[in-house]
Parts: sequence; structure tokens; C-alpha cells
Amino acid sequence: MIYLYLLVSYVVGTIMTGYVVTRVMKGKDIRTMGSGNVGARNAGRLLGKKGFFITAIGDGLKGLFVVLGAKYFGFTFEIQILSLIAVVIGHIWPITLRFKGGKGIATAVGGLLALSYQPFLIFVGIVLILFLILRSITFAGMIGFFTVPFIYWLFDYSYPQCLLILIVVALLIFAHRDNLKEKLSKRS
Repeated sequence: MIYLYLLVSYVVGTIMTGYVVTRVMKGKDIRTMGSGNVGARNAGRLLGKKGFFITAIGDGLKGLFVVLGAKYFGFTFEIQILSLIAVVIGHIWPITLRFKGGKGIATAVGGLLALSYQPFLIFVGIVLILFLILRSITFAGMIGFFTVPFIYWLFDYSYPQCLLILIVVALLIFAHRDNLKEKLSKRS
């Protein structure tokens, strides 16, 4: 049952909101426009605020529903995190789009909200403070995500659980590696 649920979580991740929204609103393939990414940021550039919000919410709901589903089935906290990892992998490397998906941020945010709201609220606070200081949502978000395993550790979650959360963060940082290099080279 667990393996099937993790596979379903991956498949849910492969449903690319930005791709669907751009097809419906413009009749075009988002992968051939703007940055070519299927995520909310590119959808926002191409479709405006409405496209950004629809894509971000749709992608966030994937993570939220997958983790809530794992809770509903009574899976352990570790399996809930593994389902989040699976949905994020599905979003970043969707088989439906030849393994070229989004960056996984909204999907991870939705899943982290469903996992435990207290660490999530601290994470959001850290990102907001960092954004005010750094004036870059990319850097604020990535540094904020890096703090998430430590936040869980401070809430007395086990080391294995914190390590699984770290895998989610590592996936996001890996997916953003080119963006981060580009932003760092502009700052220097």
C-alpha cells in the first residue's frame, strides 16, 4: 500500500498546472515561451498575475493533498515526508513532460504546510524577514528552505525525520542551481 501511495504521489506531481493553464488561456505550450519553465514564475510572466496565482495554487495543492492523503491513510510521519519527496520529484522531473518540469517550490510549500503548521509558520516568518533584508525572493526562499530541517529539529522531530526534510530541501536547491548561480554572478 505504501509503495503504491508513493507512486501515486509521484504521478500527482507530474500534473503540471502551468502547462495546463497556459494551454487553456493561450492555447500554447509554456515550454516554448519565456524561460521555458512550467512553473508559476514563468506562467506569471506570460499570463500575468492570474496565471501566476492559478499555477502557484495548483502546484501547492498537489503537495498539500498528497501529504493530507498520507495522513488520512494513517501513514507514519516518515511516509508523509516520503510522499512529499515523491510529489516534488514528480513536479521537477515529470514523466509526462519528458522529465522537464518546474522547480518544486509551490509543491513543497503546500506539503510542508500539511506536514506541520507550526514549523511552517516559522519558515514563512524567516522567508519574509530575509526578503526584507536581501530584496530577493529567490535567495530568501532558498535560505529559508535551508532552515526547515533545523526548525523541525527544534520542534523535537527525530533525526531521521529531519534528514528526510533535508532531502526535500536538497531537491529544491538542486532544481534551482542554475538560478542561484546566475543570481550570485549578478551580485558579484
